[in-house]
Amino acid sequence: MAVSTLHPELTAAQLADWRLCLDAYAGEGSMKQRGEIYLPMPSGYRGHTDEGLAAYTAYKVRAQFPDVMASSVGAMVGIIHSEAIEVELPANMEYLRENVDGDKTTLEDFHKNATRALLYLGRYGVLADAPSGGGDPFLAGYRGDTIINWDRGFYVLDESKMVRSGFQWAHEERYRVLQMVDGVYNAETHTPAGIVEATPTRLGGGSLTEVPFAIASAKDMGADLEAPPMIGISRAALAMYQLSADYRLQLYMSGQETLVAINGEAPTAVGAGVVHEMQGSDGITPDLKYVSPSCTGIDKHLIAIQDNRVVAIQAGARLFEQSGQANESGKARSMRFRSETANLKTISQASCSLMEQSLRNAARLLGQSDAVIEAITVTPPKDLLDATLTPQEAVALFSLVENGGLSHETFYERAQAGGIANSERDFDEEYALIEGRDVEADSL
Repeated sequence: MAVSTLHPELTAAQLADWRLCLDAYAGEGSMKQRGEIYLPMPSGYRGHTDEGLAAYTAYKVRAQFPDVMASSVGAMVGIIHSEAIEVELPANMEYLRENVDGDKTTLEDFHKNATRALLYLGRYGVLADAPSGGGDPFLAGYRGDTIINWDRGFYVLDESKMVRSGFQWAHEERYRVLQMVDGVYNAETHTPAGIVEATPTRLGGGSLTEVPFAIASAKDMGADLEAPPMIGISRAALAMYQLSADYRLQLYMSGQETLVAINGEAPTAVGAGVVHEMQGSDGITPDLKYVSPSCTGIDKHLIAIQDNRVVAIQAGARLFEQSGQANESGKARSMRFRSETANLKTISQASCSLMEQSLRNAARLLGQSDAVIEAITVTPPKDLLDATLTPQEAVALFSLVENGGLSHETFYERAQAGGIANSERDFDEEYALIEGRDVEADSL
């Protein structure tokens, strides 16, 4: 079997969900680049002389993709990281705070990138590694879709990328295999030039007895696949994109009237100031008329677009839901945690657990003692979504509302829980006050 072999759980449906979330996050340009994968060509176009290419290009250009994914993810990352996350490190690992990946990325930004990926893909991996020629350990992040095969003590990571040679760029396939061989950690790099094998050791000597790679889902630690938390928003955005193409086509066609000649020769030119002369005869009356499409379904398209916007809002709102009681037992909490859907709190906890495990893996590369390793902690906010909202957090939440990722009602509930909105008024009463209306008079 080839090194590029996919894990059996990476089905076509799973890969398609990841691709949709990635493209929806990237925005309109990425969606349109996929062409008919997301926006099928209307069947009538294929009868054109150019197989409908020109008509389809115009159809696609007019379509609008709602940019709800990137704005929603950005706002949610802002909420999760709105409070300082405590990271305890030994003195000789403090350098990681300012340069965690060897490329001058701060630990805080690296952590935000992990949280961001957990939001839109539901999976992220981090490898603790060290320069081949010696040097301080660093962390390398891997998007969920690049972890293509796995088992106990075994991972295959797709590191394929564009590589420059002079002025030219070309795609190069590259894979990293991490595995345990006879109880010792072994790493292989597969490229077109061949396979390079290495057996990383601790600083000062000594082999590693486990693979220093950690994976998190949007709910907890582990390689198990989970549905991307924002797949609902992505699907609703895709539906709006497809409906937008049809709606804007009808809107365009409704303004493109066609001149029709009845019982006579068609004029050679049209427009203001052009005189048309048509000759009739006994029993035959010539005529010129403009005909335009009726576009009877255009209003229904608008309704369908709005319906899908509501679906996107509801999908975003689910990430703000929390279940469970503060005083529930550890066993009950564990059972609930495995069965509940992902939300901002589980994503925050999983992201912090991922960073904690990854930093401990880096400590093992440094040859730290078990006591020092256990003292490395990354503590998530304990009262996420329950604490008093700051003005900055409220602005981040409201940006979700403005971009169609959250309803006004859900925003108001969070504002009440955060101590910003008046707990004595419901949303309708607050909205009436904003508009300067008399609530009691409206009810009469």
